[in-house]
Amino acid sequence: MTGFIVGAVIISFSSVMVKLANVPPDVAGFYRLTVGGLGMAVILWRLGKLRQMTPHVWRWSLVSALFFAADFYCWHRAIGLVGPGLATMLANFQVIALAAVSVLFLKERVSRPFLLAIPMALAGLYLMVGVSWASFTPDFRLGVVYGLFTALFYALYLLALKFSLSRAGVDPLAMAGSVALITGLMLGGLALGRGDSFAIPDTRSLAALAVLALVCHAVGWYLITRGIQQVRTSLVGLILLLQPTLSYVWDILFFGKPTSPVELTGVVLALAAIYLGSLRRPL
Repeated sequence: MTGFIVGAVIISFSSVMVKLANVPPDVAGFYRLTVGGLGMAVILWRLGKLRQMTPHVWRWSLVSALFFAADFYCWHRAIGLVGPGLATMLANFQVIALAAVSVLFLKERVSRPFLLAIPMALAGLYLMVGVSWASFTPDFRLGVVYGLFTALFYALYLLALKFSLSRAGVDPLAMAGSVALITGLMLGGLALGRGDSFAIPDTRSLAALAVLALVCHAVGWYLITRGIQQVRTSLVGLILLLQPTLSYVWDILFFGKPTSPVELTGVVLALAAIYLGSLRRPL
């Protein structure tokens, strides 16, 4: 369980590193996923499982990579517009989106926690951004929209990844590494198409990108994929709440994010809804 908790804490710094990197959103995604994917490949090599990254696995990784690229496209822009804390909180509404997709399209039965989670999530969202919506700048509003689309695309990514893993039959880390590398190339292509510079402006930016790719992505997700198999299902959702909670805390501590009692109440409601949504029956 310790590794799983450490992994959740590590990835909570991802949005902070994106902000500190000070490079265009898709360039940050390119470096994170390409270098992080190579880091995962090194871990697989050390475990003697690198051969699992076969052409069959690469083919099954394509659909997941499309949704993952859309997820990062939206999330990195949300970080720049509304800050690491709120962007990560909105992205974690993927639990609600995932449950909704499962109910509507996969015909899963609606659980009692899910029924309770929906109004709580909406109430939390309203308190976080709805109450002050009229006073927000157009860029901030756009960031909120990007954050909510992040949640949708992340939910679709998880569904695609689960389906691909069931068909490919490999170590989840092999699939995650393949998806990361393909997604990194997709985001790199987007950055090239936009004419973005891949230059790393200074030492701080280089350090932030290195931590983002090698520590947050490669090591963090390695610990989570390994630790999740050793943790009781009832605790998985609760432990994973460390990511949005700590990201919000880091935003306040490192970037001086202004908060109000109303917004903090919304955050608490949203976290409770995310946890309840994670208690539904596994897909």
